[in-house]
Parts: sequence; C-alpha cells; structure tokens
Amino acid sequence: MKTIAILLLISFLTSCAYAHKEEKISINSSKVIMLDHDPVLIQLGSKKLALKGLNPEDFSLVQKGKTLFIIKKLYLGIDDLQIEFIDNKDQDFLLTGEIEYAVSQDLIDNIDRGNVFLPFSFKEDILLHNNKGKFILSTAIKTTPQLEAICQERYFNEIRKESYLVQKQFYQNEIIDNPEKYKDCCPEYIEYAKKFLSKKERDFHSLQSLFVEFTYKKITLNMGDGYHIVFNNISDFVPE
Repeated sequence: MKTIAILLLISFLTSCAYAHKEEKISINSSKVIMLDHDPVLIQLGSKKLALKGLNPEDFSLVQKGKTLFIIKKLYLGIDDLQIEFIDNKDQDFLLTGEIEYAVSQDLIDNIDRGNVFLPFSFKEDILLHNNKGKFILSTAIKTTPQLEAICQERYFNEIRKESYLVQKQFYQNEIIDNPEKYKDCCPEYIEYAKKFLSKKERDFHSLQSLFVEFTYKKITLNMGDGYHIVFNNISDFVPE
C-alpha cells in the first residue's frame, strides 16, 4: 500500500510538472517582436539573424513556435528586406524555400473592397544565394511578365473560370441589383456591368482581358532544425 501511494504521488507530481511545462510553452509560443531597431536581431533556433529594412509602419513581426512571420501591414513590398546570418558571414551556403504565387482580381474602382484574391495559386521552389551570409528576398520573386506568361500557358482555363465567377457575382450583386447607388454619380458603372454580364466565360481569351494581377502571396524560407521564416503579402493575415 505504501509503495502504491508513493507511485501515485510521483505520477501526480510528474503530471503537474508536465502540465506546467505545456502551459509555459503555450503562453510563450506566440509573441509580437517590436520593430524599434533596424536591423532587428532575431534568435531562431541555433541561428542568429539580423533583419534589415522592416519599417514598423509597413510590417509586423510575430514569432509562433518555430516560425517567424513577417506580416505586411501596408502597401510596400520587400525590396529593401535583407536577412543576414550573423554567425555565418564567411560561409558559402544556400537558402532553400518556396514561393506561393497568387492572382488578384481588379474590379471597377475597387468599390467597397480591395483587390480580391482568387482561390487559384501555385507554388515554386526557390534557392537563394548568399553574399557573406546576407540574403535579399526580393531576388527570388518572378516579375509580372514572367508570372503572366506562366499562368497564360499553364493555368489560363482555371484562372478564367474563377475570375469570371468573381466578376459576375460582383457586378450582379453590387451594381445591377443596386442601381440607385450609381445611377447619379457613376452611370458608366452600370453600363460596364451590363456589358460584362452579357458575355460568357468562353468570350475571354487572355488574362489581360480578365483584368487580373499577379503577385506573390507567401514566401517560406527554411532555416534548418524545423525553423522557418514566412513572409505574408496579405495585410489582414493572422498566424494560425
């Protein structure tokens, strides 16, 4: 009986300690990192990093578990963003990752809403070359003409289907069903909506005729040991 009591006590204490540990991990698993210096110094696993070019008005930085999220708040891109491995300045190594490209839909003056991302997206592997431990993320992003050529050749039918559906729903629900909102200020919106709705999906033969735009949606960099840096080109993104 005494032995059983001792074993139960040990089991209880162990479970309490484990629960406490789990609670501590949960509490500290997500934190906002202040962008009050440039560069921002980050410890990501065994790697010491310096992130340059993150204006606090344009970006926010959140670390959750083994992932460091760089979240776009405004309109600026990452042309000035530089990642430097502080302890590996003299090493010649490559940085692997993945870019998810997306297509957004232009609508008339973006009435009551910003550009809408279509459900379509595609991914490509990337390989960044370093310069004394420094990496420029923007060098991995394809240009708009390159993305347009890829999507026209490989994904046109899929994009056309989604684009047509989004525009059809928007012009019907927003303009045709609410003509009083536009008949005085913007009667041309009503005419454009009617013109679009008179067409079928098959009447559009190019991406330019659909008024879509191409951009990167998410960039994931592999830091090793299960750690990642994820850049999200979406202002309302919230880390899961």
